[in-house]
Amino acid sequence: MTEPSSSPPTGPPRPEAMAETSRAEGSRRAGEPARPGSSDGRARSFREAQTRRRVELRERIGVFVAAVVLVLGVYTLATARPSNGVEGGGYSPPGPPILVDLSTPVVGTVTCSAGGTAYIEQMNWSSAAAPVTTGAVNLRLYEIWDGDYIPLVSVTANVTSSNLCAGSPPNPEKLGWYAVLKDPSGASVLTYTGAQGWSSIGSQSWDMPVQNGSSLVFVSGIPLHGTGRGFLVVGFFDGSPVKGSVPL
Repeated sequence: MTEPSSSPPTGPPRPEAMAETSRAEGSRRAGEPARPGSSDGRARSFREAQTRRRVELRERIGVFVAAVVLVLGVYTLATARPSNGVEGGGYSPPGPPILVDLSTPVVGTVTCSAGGTAYIEQMNWSSAAAPVTTGAVNLRLYEIWDGDYIPLVSVTANVTSSNLCAGSPPNPEKLGWYAVLKDPSGASVLTYTGAQGWSSIGSQSWDMPVQNGSSLVFVSGIPLHGTGRGFLVVGFFDGSPVKGSVPL
């Protein structure tokens, strides 16, 4: 006969013991740190290292950008040129204005070679505060009451040294006009149109000194005398503004 065992019978393992065994074998609850050397611990260490590297890279980039901005700012301040006109300091202020004295226009008409009549107003270039050249000045027709320029239209200046209208007169419907520069002897030397500027009539340069005692002749297709318009000389020569005007 077999003798009964002195040890009490054992039942199925308790749930608490199973959980402790499971944790001892490597499983862990959410929020618990991974054991050193485990696969979860290595992944977390890798992610943390990557994060540190990204933070360090951003910090280095920020320092580099700040250094570049600082260097550019210092360079800009060191190379900036003052605009007060001192020697070696960049832009100089404009010189004193060169005022042109134009005489009261003499009004007349001329019969054009191609037929029709042109209206002329001739004014003397009595004097200028300093010598100027034609290439430095422009001629304009303007409204006296508000100072606005009258738009330029394309015209052809058919002029010879002795004929102010060797072709057709400017178009009267579009307020066309051109100007002629005469030297002190009375010979026509240059023409001026809004589209082409100055042009030579003979062999002289289109950019030539304007002598005191010369004259400007304004040639138009309709009479402009007393209509509230004026003739203007404007430009910039040798660092000084040029200006002269006269009512037509």
